[in-house]
Amino acid sequence: MKQERKHRAIELCKDALILLLTGSALWLAAQTQLLAPLNGLLHEDRPQAVTGQVQGSGQTGSAIPLTMVVNLPGGEGMPEGTELPSQRESIRMGIAHDQASCQNLFQQVAGVLVESMSGAGAPEVISREQWEEALTQKLSVYMDFQGELPASVLAAWLSGGDTQLQGNIRCMVLAAEEEAVVLYYRDETDGTYYRFQSGMGEADVLSEVLSTYTENGAFYAFESEEYSTLAPDTLLFPSSPSLGVYTVSNPVNDGEDSLRALVQDLGFSLNSTNFYPTDDWVARSEDNSIRLSERGTVEFTAGDDKGGLPVLAGSGDSVSRGVETCRQLAATLLGSRCGEAQLYLSAVRETGGTLEVEFEYSLNGVPVCFEQGSAASFVVSNGQITQFTMRFRSYASSGTTSAVMPPKQALAAFSALGLEGQELMLTYSDNGGDTVTAGWSAREWEAGEE
Repeated sequence: MKQERKHRAIELCKDALILLLTGSALWLAAQTQLLAPLNGLLHEDRPQAVTGQVQGSGQTGSAIPLTMVVNLPGGEGMPEGTELPSQRESIRMGIAHDQASCQNLFQQVAGVLVESMSGAGAPEVISREQWEEALTQKLSVYMDFQGELPASVLAAWLSGGDTQLQGNIRCMVLAAEEEAVVLYYRDETDGTYYRFQSGMGEADVLSEVLSTYTENGAFYAFESEEYSTLAPDTLLFPSSPSLGVYTVSNPVNDGEDSLRALVQDLGFSLNSTNFYPTDDWVARSEDNSIRLSERGTVEFTAGDDKGGLPVLAGSGDSVSRGVETCRQLAATLLGSRCGEAQLYLSAVRETGGTLEVEFEYSLNGVPVCFEQGSAASFVVSNGQITQFTMRFRSYASSGTTSAVMPPKQALAAFSALGLEGQELMLTYSDNGGDTVTAGWSAREWEAGEE
């Protein structure tokens, strides 16, 4: 049995490595605009198929968590079948504000996650108490994607296959139970918690990956009476971090020249496109219009039912294909212009056959917030992207850091504003200036079913 587990672990590592290499190759293709040429998106005679992938470093809008937590229970809390030695005390290591470390850990557990999501059967509804037990009392790894990913999109990005998971997912937990790995998740649509036992993952594989991590004092708000007024899953640390300060610039500030470059990236012919200035710079190709403001905001509007940017053809449901088309479009236009920022999928809403998709910037795993709107937002209707708005911002490290207010002081400030029950999180606020520094923000949180 031990030899079989070792063989299984080796095979899973091989699978994860293959997926990682595939993701890296696709990223390189995206950077040279070979992943999805936009003239292929604009013309239906050149359909692009959606392919499954584990998104690698640098993937725009990818399925990489911004925060992860490793939990190793002490003593009898370790599941049977693992070779991890018993420990006198449990270990908790939170990884936040460090995108490279999150990517490294995620790539190590990606193979187990893919297998856990691909099993048969249906998820079972669980209580809040069972969710907290998975976070704190089991050998587990917690993943917070910050955005809300439809289960079908997450499955398509990771493996290209189907999944029995339903709803919109922000947070997931892989937990070892006996000799298997069980997947927990929260449906952001209604706040319900689920447990999904596929029977395909093995606990010794997960324990081997997590065994190298050490304690750094990370804890959840629900574990501390002092932070009981916060959203319970707020992740906190004993000390405040010092986070990088970034300079910000507008990468499309050359008026008509910038607009021409964007039109070319979209795949429109310059010969059939008219350019003219109003309060903004405007380009018209047939009935489609593209408007570029002085602040670097680009708005696309399709002229009629035949206009717009066609959604990718291929396998998969319409939501996952629509989201992937938007991701590739954001990667082509924003990916090479946003400097050290990355894009992540933040929201997907489907209403009456219309799909709304949003992406946000992050800087080293810390979300960037605007006063209004998102980094990129899309409207998909009748198989076409009929509208999109993108805020072009380029971020570069200034080489300096800024200390963040201790969480206790931030909690006191938010309590004075009557924001109890919300999630306390670090963000960069981009108000249009030439620098951004990190600070605390409040995010609405709704309790799930008990």
